[in-house]
Amino acid sequence: MIDPSPELDLSPLDQIRQTEADVLRKTAAARKTAEDILETARLQSEALKREADESGSLQGQARYKELISKADEEAQILVEEARNLADKLRRIGQTRMQAAASYAVDIVICVAENGKEK
Repeated sequence: MIDPSPELDLSPLDQIRQTEADVLRKTAAARKTAEDILETARLQSEALKREADESGSLQGQARYKELISKADEEAQILVEEARNLADKLRRIGQTRMQAAASYAVDIVICVAENGKEK
C-alpha cells in the first residue's frame, strides 16, 4: 500500500504556497551561506593584508638597518683612508720642511762664507 503524502491532502493552492515557502527558505539559507562565505573571505583578506603590511614593514626595517650598517662601515673605511692619507702628507710635509730648512741653512752658510772670503 502506498503512503498517502501530506501534500496530496493539500489543495493545489496550498501546495503552491508550501513550495514557495520551501523555495524561500532554501533561498534564504543559500543567501546566508553566501554572506557567511563573503564575510569569511573578507576577514581572511584583511588578515592577509595586515600580515603582508607587517611583513613588508619588518623587511623594510631590516633592509634599512642593513643599508645604514653598510653605509657606516663604508664611512669608517673612508675616514680611516683619509686619516692615513693625512698622516702620509704630514710626514712628506715634515720631510720637505726639514730639507727646505737644511737648504736654507746651506745657502746662509754659503753666502756667509762667500762674503768673508778667506
